[in-house]
Amino acid sequence: MSFQWPVKILLVHPQASFLMRNEITIAADCAVLLNENLGGRFRNGDPVIIGCPLLEDPYRLVSKIALVMKETAAKEVEVYTMEVPCCHAIHLMVSKAIKESGKPINSKHYIVRVVSQKTEPYRPGVIDEPMMMAEREAHGHNR
Repeated sequence: MSFQWPVKILLVHPQASFLMRNEITIAADCAVLLNENLGGRFRNGDPVIIGCPLLEDPYRLVSKIALVMKETAAKEVEVYTMEVPCCHAIHLMVSKAIKESGKPINSKHYIVRVVSQKTEPYRPGVIDEPMMMAEREAHGHNR
């Protein structure tokens, strides 16, 4: 079994052979590390690309995602982020990129909870108390 490489959104070639599948996964860096199912997808050779809107230039990320959406064979994209509010930008980036591609790509969006590591459907515009607590903890505001 071979792994795809590279996995970072900004480094991947938009016509990489592993992206020429019906479904790809776009995830936050941390989500892949925290959620065993996502990590397993990568280890099984499924197409997974990752990025972080907090640590990488968000304009470059959305531009690259748009290019990947135009070039990929995917008909479906799954998006996974952490529950912290800074991750929500990835959902917006993917939605914008799909729209810009002009292709009929279905997207499913999820968040990974920090404490339970469980995956839940993403609800646009909803930032609940566990999300705020996770954000405060991640940035040292609970000390």
